[in-house]
Amino acid sequence: MRYSNESKSKANGVVYTPSEMADYVAQLMLRYADKKSHKEISILDPAVGEGELLVAMINAVKSDCCRIKVVGYETDQLVGEDTQSKLRQMFPDIDIEIRIGDFLSAVEDGSAGKYDYVIANPPYIRTQIMGSDKAQGIAERLSLTGRVDIYYAFLVCTKDVLKNHSIAGYITSNKFMTIKAGSSVRQYMLQNYQMYHITDLGDTKLFNASVLPCIMVFSLGKTSEKENVHFSSVYQEQNEEQSAECINNIFDKIDESGYFVIPDGRCYHYQQGTIQSVEKDALWTIASEENQKWLSKVESNTWMYFSQMGKVRVGIKTTADNVFIGEDWSGKKAEIELLMPLITHRNAGQIVPNSTSQWKVLYTHTTKNGKKVAYNLDQFPKAKAYLESHYDQLAGRKYVIQAHRNWYEIWVPQNPDAWQHKKIVFRDISERPEFWYDETGAVVNGDCYWIDIFPGTMDEVVYLALAVANSKFIEKYYDIKFNTKLYSGKRRYQTQYVEQFPIPYYGSELAEKAIELVRKIIAGGCENDSSSYKKELDEIVEQLFS
Repeated sequence: MRYSNESKSKANGVVYTPSEMADYVAQLMLRYADKKSHKEISILDPAVGEGELLVAMINAVKSDCCRIKVVGYETDQLVGEDTQSKLRQMFPDIDIEIRIGDFLSAVEDGSAGKYDYVIANPPYIRTQIMGSDKAQGIAERLSLTGRVDIYYAFLVCTKDVLKNHSIAGYITSNKFMTIKAGSSVRQYMLQNYQMYHITDLGDTKLFNASVLPCIMVFSLGKTSEKENVHFSSVYQEQNEEQSAECINNIFDKIDESGYFVIPDGRCYHYQQGTIQSVEKDALWTIASEENQKWLSKVESNTWMYFSQMGKVRVGIKTTADNVFIGEDWSGKKAEIELLMPLITHRNAGQIVPNSTSQWKVLYTHTTKNGKKVAYNLDQFPKAKAYLESHYDQLAGRKYVIQAHRNWYEIWVPQNPDAWQHKKIVFRDISERPEFWYDETGAVVNGDCYWIDIFPGTMDEVVYLALAVANSKFIEKYYDIKFNTKLYSGKRRYQTQYVEQFPIPYYGSELAEKAIELVRKIIAGGCENDSSSYKKELDEIVEQLFS
């Protein structure tokens, strides 16, 4: 589906680009365009919808040339016909053609043509919606790896429709800029386009869909210097130190830095800088001079990283939670063998878990000769009877059978021996960091991650890591280095980010003080103890990296 906007919704749920955003994209493209006058200008929108982007682009260039030719692609015939009629009425002297069909197919058969400007807000369709066969076909055809969203294909195929020295402007989700699955399309763009400007509009809620948008402007070429890629960033953030200037809409101060409040009372932090790095596999995040100095200072005070302390793993994935997982295993169900305590996001806390009781999981895996294996259910008659009562559902998981696994297995069980190790557990998505210590031997559910501490790692290092992971410092570090906040200030604490968290040297006087505080909190076993020491720990961690 497309991004959503309440003022421009359609009966079928398909919604289009706000006009102020369309105008910004068009003007940003002209900022980097060839300033020579043109006798003819050609414009393409490969996913035209109701034509907001074409209207903005035509208005932006119509005074610079004698003739304008416009082409748009739309898969919905009624929408395409309405858009063509509307645009021809608005611009009777301009050659406008809305083609009913798929832009990607047109590129493949060579009928799309080449253009001076390509402006687009392509559909945002995940692999699951697209269908695995179509997604795999797109990935193979375009040499993309990982999970594929269809807008990746639009970004890649734009190379075939750009003239030399022409400009493209795209509105997409910002997700691909900071996830591993987006690495291949990021690399393709750096190798095939000169990136000029990225505007990360974060949680501005310009669309109602659960999509955080970004805008990119680029041309044919290669991006080799990060200083050549200007990066603007806008994220919701309260400024407690000083008052913020009031503006009419998000784009009023888009090229400035500071804190600004829009009419509905939301406050946004505007930053200007360059892209963090153009190296292979690097995340596309903002690098301001101030932030770079801060990160350099942090790095100079870093002794090791979380990845050197332990292996970051995701929790188990049963693919049949209603069978394997539950809060209530009472009565006869309590007699079922193979039940183990289960940690879920409900137990989340800082340094220690909250007071919520652990659930249980029917855990069907063990270790034999150092290898993970499924239990023989014949040895556990009550568990066998219970699982057989759900046979149709469990055996219906075709991917389990195709992988030559037993019908009753948990899909991702992790290493059964590892549960007995001391570990740090943390939530996948949360507003504040919630990393807590566990040595109960409990299994971790898939709504959390966990750090399987390496043998030989000193307790002092683990305790210091817990102080860092739950601090105000790590929130700032995360936002500057990864900048992947979701709506409502929530962050995603995934492996690729957490393994890069820094740890200072454990032997300093300040570090020893932090370690002692964490030791007291763990000994108390109550998150209230964490709260009472929170401010002091925050101050210590800040000083450790200053």
